Amino acid sequence: MASPQEVEAFRIAIALTEGGGKIDYEQVNSKTGAYGAYQFLPGDDWKWYSTTAGYPGADIKDPAVQDAVARYWFNRNYNDLGSWELAAIAHFAGRTTAFKAKENGIESVINLKDATGTNVGTYVDTTMSNYMKQKPKEDMKLFRAEEQKPTFYSKPVDATEIVNKEAATVLDAISTGMSNGGRKKLPISTQSDFEGQVPRQAIDKVSQYAQTVEQAFQQYLDAVNNGWKRR
Repeated sequence: MASPQEVEAFRIAIALTEGGGKIDYEQVNSKTGAYGAYQFLPGDDWKWYSTTAGYPGADIKDPAVQDAVARYWFNRNYNDLGSWELAAIAHFAGRTTAFKAKENGIESVINLKDATGTNVGTYVDTTMSNYMKQKPKEDMKLFRAEEQKPTFYSKPVDATEIVNKEAATVLDAISTGMSNGGRKKLPISTQSDFEGQVPRQAIDKVSQYAQTVEQAFQQYLDAVNNGWKRR
């Protein structure tokens, strides 16, 4: 389930995407007639979206209502589909298309275009770029606060003990991010999707990072142990 901060970040991201970098509650698409910051279609479409969101009879020109209806649907799309990329597709190309993308992969719908010629891939990329700029920094931390508390050693210890206590957190975080248990940190719904969508090169870089961390800890341990020996 998305946090309120994530929903707000995504709401702003969509508005920026639709407005070409600015939020415009009065913009009108000359080709489709879509209106407002989130480009809802007036008439029956707006009536259904707003009523379902709990705002029957709401005026599409009201910025506060536009925000509220968008907030409801973005949260619902994320919860139903499992990622912000798919939520962006749902808003741009419809929920049916988004569920197809969830089942067959985003690549299966990436080239679909709207009336203006924008395709799904471009829309999703722009939206996610905007989203990452809006996303609260606290939500992007890899470790929980309690995992970041430093460990102090009052006596000499061997390398194995320090590695187990200090490096375990880092290595666990890396493995968690690549496992089913950690998929909430990734815009991918299952581990099989992760393995299919994440380039092998990226996985190799993670492995290299883990090795670098281990080497750095070993250098630290050598310095610590040498320091103890000099005392």
